[in-house]
Amino acid sequence: MSIETAVDFVVDEVEAPALEHPMLEKEFKNKVTRSKVIVHRIKKVGDLKRYLQRFEFPAKPGTNALYDRFKELGLKTYEDLYPEFCLKFASEIDDVTVLDDFVIGRHYTSWDISIFAQTYDTQAGIYLIGDRPNYQAIFIKATLENGKYPNKWIIPNEKLQYYFYSREGVFSESYAYNAAIIDSKNTGIPIYVFINRESVLHLTGIFEFESAHADSDSGSKWFVLNKKNSLSIKRAITPKEYSEATAKEVHAARETDKALRRERLKHAAKIAGSVQVVTTAYKRNPDVIVEVLLRSKGCCELCGKPAPFIRESDLTPYLEVHHKIPLADGGEDTVDNAVAVCPNCHRAEHFAADVKTVTAGILIEDDKVLIAKRGGTGETAGKWELPGGKVEPGETPEQCLRRELLEELQIGVRVGKYVGESVYPYSQGIIRLMAYRVKKIKGEIQPTVHDEVRLVSRNELDQYDFLPADVPLIAILRERMKP
Repeated sequence: MSIETAVDFVVDEVEAPALEHPMLEKEFKNKVTRSKVIVHRIKKVGDLKRYLQRFEFPAKPGTNALYDRFKELGLKTYEDLYPEFCLKFASEIDDVTVLDDFVIGRHYTSWDISIFAQTYDTQAGIYLIGDRPNYQAIFIKATLENGKYPNKWIIPNEKLQYYFYSREGVFSESYAYNAAIIDSKNTGIPIYVFINRESVLHLTGIFEFESAHADSDSGSKWFVLNKKNSLSIKRAITPKEYSEATAKEVHAARETDKALRRERLKHAAKIAGSVQVVTTAYKRNPDVIVEVLLRSKGCCELCGKPAPFIRESDLTPYLEVHHKIPLADGGEDTVDNAVAVCPNCHRAEHFAADVKTVTAGILIEDDKVLIAKRGGTGETAGKWELPGGKVEPGETPEQCLRRELLEELQIGVRVGKYVGESVYPYSQGIIRLMAYRVKKIKGEIQPTVHDEVRLVSRNELDQYDFLPADVPLIAILRERMKP
């Protein structure tokens, strides 16, 4: 059996006969319709049993108008159905939604939350999961930048301002919802935050209460909630949440003082811990995969390079079929919506920032480095830089440097060792500046686009106002040019 079978059983035995009965009044049919909507939203047999359990005992005459009217018309009631349901689906009634079924990073509906909370009210903003005072969790639905009291991020996806539950403009800390959130600081009850995006609820993470605040003018009150590290809370997460949480930790480590970071490494565990990462896979059409791979003729359809290696399983060129509009976003599993790409381009499609790659040539003669002053107008005019230029489509950085230095300085160069790179967000876009050692092999330096060029010593570099992207590379040069 399945949830579909269980839902059909409830509809066929109780709801359909009631809705089709000519003598049942509209007000009662509206109540049955409401119940039918709930029943059809339930996804597990055990959750449906929980919903029907409210009808476990027959109502006393005169206490339930719907029950009395059903009996008058000879209709089967939910109370009649309940024991039959439990018997018929006995092997499945323990299949219920549990807290661990909610995966951080996934999307849910208001029905998913209200059914789990057993309130069956999709309009609420806060749900207390479990029985008072031993709540399992608190679920919060947060709609941002909307309404009279708009919730908002204090720090995007990390620190949330969320308004108290209120009644007729009264924001009381004694209301059960508000009290539970405030008490969670002591009880440790996790707060699951779902961000409402066009009626889709994104489980952003598990948060904890930091503080409560009030506006003396409006009388409104709000909570400040902080997101807990998704890698340390022992809850299932999506691959995207895993990547974002890991990137956050890496960023924090990068910003740490080197000595402190290395001290941590001395005491760090050598065996890595684990986290449960849950993903949804889509059934791919094998004909689409084959057609796209054949179309590529063994070359990446983005960078044009041959496949990096041969697949061991069938000795075909190793390329991956990537959907331009992801299947998860409603993209079609068709040949037109797919490209064959090398692993490098595939990762770039998913993770690469939109940047312009620019090269810089480090030319050192007689312990002096060549720098150039930009001409023109705008925010970069008059600044100094290491000469180079933008990498054109199909070019390698080395090819770009040879071309740019020939065009800008009238010299031929041999491109040598890679020195390092710098990434900087200018107003016109993000620049990735890649620097290489170069050696002049022909020609004399004659600037064609710069106002001026100079060969300067290490000690003189501080006297020049360099472009922001060049500053980290100049710091590397100062270190490497030490006598």
